[in-house]
Amino acid sequence: MRSALSRPLWGVTLALGLGAIRGEAQNITQTSSFSFSATPVSTASPSPTVPLDTPVVGQGEYPPLQYLCDDGGNATYCPTELLQDVQLSRIFPDSKTFVDKPTNGSLNDTLSAYAALPANVTVGDIETFVEQHFTGEGQDLYQVPIEGFNSSPALLDNISDPLYKAWTSIVNGYWTLLIRETNQSSICTDQCDSSLIPLNHTVVVPGGRYREIYYWDSRWIIEGLLKSELYDYAWDLLQNMMDFIDTYGYIPNGGRQYYLNRSQPPMFIQMLDAYIKVTGNTTILDRALPLASAEMEWWATNRTFTITSPFTNKTLTVAHYAVNNTAPRPEGYVEDFETVMGASPALNETARGELYSELATGAESGWDYSSRWCKQPLLNTSDNDPALRTLNIKAIIPVDLISLLSGDHALLADLYELHGNSSISGNSTDSGSNGNSTTTGGGQTGNSSSSDPVSYHRQMAQAFSESVLDLCWDPAKSWFYDFNTTSMTRSNVYTPAGAWPLWQNITPSELEGNETAALDFVSGARFLLGKYSGIPTVASVLLTGLQWDFPNAWPPHLHTTIKAFETLGRLLPNATTLSNLTIPFSEVASGQLGVTEGDLQPQPASTIGNVSLEVQEAQGKPWPLALSIEFANRYMGAAFCSWYSTGGAIDGLLTQLPLSELNATGTYTAGQSGVMFEKFNSTDTDAAGGGGEYNVQVGFGWTNGVVLWLADEYGQYLPQPTCPMIPIIEVTGNGNSSTYSNGTTVSGTGPISNTTAGGNGTSSQTQTQLFAGFRIPRPE
Repeated sequence: MRSALSRPLWGVTLALGLGAIRGEAQNITQTSSFSFSATPVSTASPSPTVPLDTPVVGQGEYPPLQYLCDDGGNATYCPTELLQDVQLSRIFPDSKTFVDKPTNGSLNDTLSAYAALPANVTVGDIETFVEQHFTGEGQDLYQVPIEGFNSSPALLDNISDPLYKAWTSIVNGYWTLLIRETNQSSICTDQCDSSLIPLNHTVVVPGGRYREIYYWDSRWIIEGLLKSELYDYAWDLLQNMMDFIDTYGYIPNGGRQYYLNRSQPPMFIQMLDAYIKVTGNTTILDRALPLASAEMEWWATNRTFTITSPFTNKTLTVAHYAVNNTAPRPEGYVEDFETVMGASPALNETARGELYSELATGAESGWDYSSRWCKQPLLNTSDNDPALRTLNIKAIIPVDLISLLSGDHALLADLYELHGNSSISGNSTDSGSNGNSTTTGGGQTGNSSSSDPVSYHRQMAQAFSESVLDLCWDPAKSWFYDFNTTSMTRSNVYTPAGAWPLWQNITPSELEGNETAALDFVSGARFLLGKYSGIPTVASVLLTGLQWDFPNAWPPHLHTTIKAFETLGRLLPNATTLSNLTIPFSEVASGQLGVTEGDLQPQPASTIGNVSLEVQEAQGKPWPLALSIEFANRYMGAAFCSWYSTGGAIDGLLTQLPLSELNATGTYTAGQSGVMFEKFNSTDTDAAGGGGEYNVQVGFGWTNGVVLWLADEYGQYLPQPTCPMIPIIEVTGNGNSSTYSNGTTVSGTGPISNTTAGGNGTSSQTQTQLFAGFRIPRPE
């Protein structure tokens, strides 16, 4: 018999109180109609990849007990012998699958069954154990239809191109795919055990393997909800975030208990501000203000410290990501175990714990993982582990984090003034009660927010702003960079994080009213606009295989970069027009990109096709607006073309590509009708991003949100989408032949109906234009 577990395990479930959910439980959902059946919940069955009598690796090499388990965690998501044996049996290809599966009996019954396994447990033993004692993942939340759905939000009126307008209407309806409510019948009490944190209000999930709420994703989800005029769902999202703070003192990475040892970029105040600006509903501030202050206090207590600047000798308030963790992440157990235990020479116990902490800290940053965090950003696209073993995240002061904290405090001061009640305490919850303190606040942290919150938050905003300008702004390179406390120098890794200070209205004096300096600031962006055919906000210019590096481009960075351009537009109200927005490498501010031109990856000619590197709609505009238009066009093109390349169609307006042409980029799955990817490829407008520890996900919440934001803000400037190697042409006659403007005729597109689908799946007005696409073979 297997020996009894060597460490205590508790079955107390950390959970928020359950509240009423809107309406009756309904088994309905799909993309865009209210008369469809539910999308079935897909659950994974064990699928061993080795003979069943193979012993599970890692037995006897278990990590130390984590504080989360001490605080009441359970064996199905805490790094214990049970979890490690199941995960390292590799009966599921994704480590997240198992930790999302509830038990089908009590925790004690599950532990007893595990203890009865043979001492040298095999893959077959684990497969049988999981099949007998666990149920399907993803059933603890269920899909619900949209209530109060508006198929014609005002944003559609701002879009000039008919294809983009109809497609945006479809994206507007995709929220139904992502709306969830807690499945009360699946909530575990004494009869079972689950990692879900049940929430009181409706949830909007990112999609794919991300089947629960996530923190920083929600910043761009709420942007889209507001553009879709789904104000009740935006309110629900904020209430869920406040429930997290009320219960834990902070907002965890996501809605599972295994995320409770870390947070994510602190976006709650940004979301709150966006909601109030759109809805004018300030009553939410009665509850939100003290909780927002409590979250800031958690960051002050657990992630903030002071440093002496090597540039000015000033004492500065800064922050970092830093997770108290000495075990593999439960949802990434196999990957973390391999990274740590596969090191050569082998790491000692202290070094193993430190690397596990770095890996969890990368997840807290949201950038899991990137060369910006590595001591040695090794260019090895086939094996991420060597680079990951050099992670140095806790020693880095991220420019985006301290910029965001400055902006948070500034907005919070504004919201206190708006509320008109400076007597609300900012210390209403025990913000340090999670036991996750890694550094103590220095200088200007503490409880001063309770006496005069406006002054306190203004002071903190100024403190972080000064730190950004002192430590992160490089006037010679005209860009913002992370600061490394190991070397006490700025990083030379160019990333879109350097645009966040301008997003948060932190502006170097050199840029104010100085168009030459401002053009230096955007010189790298202008070069990348002309270098690559896809989204220019590539996560980094280093091809490492890490998923937040080249060639991947992410929706949040497109949004924040355009917001930085908008800031420059305000700083330069008389900005000139440029005859050419793109520039050669020689005109980029010296050293800004951190590499030589020869170090950059080429743009494959096969993936440019008919994509225009500059569009007519940007010509004659002041250059900050012109850059915004160009970047918006690239993003919308990437989202649209990858959707079209995976089976998308618009009834009555745009035919689906022939099935034989749908998988040219390898991302089409039979039965798809167009998908939204979580990230994109900067060199190929048709394709999704790649790399990292899991397959590219579809859904996708923040992608949809940025599409809707851009459609509203820049839709008037969007030309008809052009997809590489997929001409989209107007159909003539009955749809059986199509003619280019140059006279080329393509036959066989087939007849097209005369109605178009609205965002709710209903047919709307008759179309006068009909379009079809076809794929030109890519050159070898």
